Amino acid sequence: MNIQIVNNTMPNAIQQRHLIQSPDANFFTDFKAAYARYQSAPPTGSSSDAATQNATTTMADVMGLTYTEMAAVRGTSANDQTAYAAILNRAYSQGGMENPVAFLQSLTPQEQGVVQRAHCLAEPFDASTMSKEGAYNLLLPEGYQVDFNHDGIQEFGAGKTITFPPLDAPEQVKQAWLTATQNMDEGDMMTYQLQMHIMLYGINVNDQTSKALAPTDQIDSYREGVDKFLAWLEYAKASTPSDQYARDKAFFSDMKRLLA
Repeated sequence: MNIQIVNNTMPNAIQQRHLIQSPDANFFTDFKAAYARYQSAPPTGSSSDAATQNATTTMADVMGLTYTEMAAVRGTSANDQTAYAAILNRAYSQGGMENPVAFLQSLTPQEQGVVQRAHCLAEPFDASTMSKEGAYNLLLPEGYQVDFNHDGIQEFGAGKTITFPPLDAPEQVKQAWLTATQNMDEGDMMTYQLQMHIMLYGINVNDQTSKALAPTDQIDSYREGVDKFLAWLEYAKASTPSDQYARDKAFFSDMKRLLA
């Protein structure tokens, strides 16, 4: 249930928070199996063989490392983590993901509060105002999202967020990104995420749904985009601060080499 290692490269803590993936074909089955093991673990202190076997089934095994780390950062209580896992297990077991808006509407106010706190939403949500994508993503643990309309923007409740690499990016792109940003601070990484997103999707105007300017599942789209960034950087060199030029030149040159 962890973010997948890309070509044997394990994301660092900062990358882990930003590297999003879509749930694969086994996601829901794996979640329910891990949750069942977690629930069936005997009370702490039992000396049975079963206790020994199940002692390693933790909340991180159920919810994934990204969710668990972010819960610790946000101070999410153990009770809320357990309650949110139970809500997800119910959604995955009872067909709730077929109509996630209706499922969220079926929750009690207390349960909706658990979902709100799990995703650190500022205000209580009204599921009736959400799209299917927005509701669906509230029922996925941190680190997993869907982008049903492939516009490069993930609806998240009533809000929206972007991510890079896109959910359908080739593995080589993900590997290149992890390598190029390995020792980068979070602010710089988020700046390059936005630049790369704009490279693929352009600038969203008046909250209109956009489509990718080039196929996001093909590596040539990224190679061509990086080449354009490097060409623009040389064109604007005279008006670009020298430290920014050096930083951007190093990053995009790294990406070009890694995508070759």
